[in-house]
Amino acid sequence: MGSVFANLILDVGDIERSLAFYHDMLNLPIERQESLEGHRLAYLHAGDTQILLLQQPKDEQNPSLLRSGGLVMKFYVSEIRKVASILQEKQVTVLQALEMPAHGERTFLVADPDGYAVLLAEPVETLN
Repeated sequence: MGSVFANLILDVGDIERSLAFYHDMLNLPIERQESLEGHRLAYLHAGDTQILLLQQPKDEQNPSLLRSGGLVMKFYVSEIRKVASILQEKQVTVLQALEMPAHGERTFLVADPDGYAVLLAEPVETLN
C-alpha cells in the first residue's frame, strides 16, 4: 500500500482555546471529541482533511515545544476581509497583514492560540 495522508495532528496547550479558534472563528465542523487516559482529543474537518487537536495532560506537556517551527496550514475562506476583521477584533496574532493583490489570491497570515501559522486565502475573481 502506498502512503496515504491520514490527518494533521496539532499538539495544543488548551483544547478549549483551540476549538474557539478553529471551530468558532474558522467554522471547521467538529466530528467528535473524546478523552483517553487524561488526553483530550477533538477531531475537526477541513474539506477532505481531518485535523486532530490533542491536549496532553499537564505533566506530559513539553513547555519548550516550538509549535510554529515552519508549519503553515492554509485554509480557503470566503469574504476574507470580513474574516480578517473578525480575527483582528478577537485579538488573534497577525503575522502578515491582509494582502489584496489584483490577481492570484488575497491572503492573511495569523497565529493560532499555540503559535501555529494559519494562512487564510481567497482567490481573486478576475474579469475577462
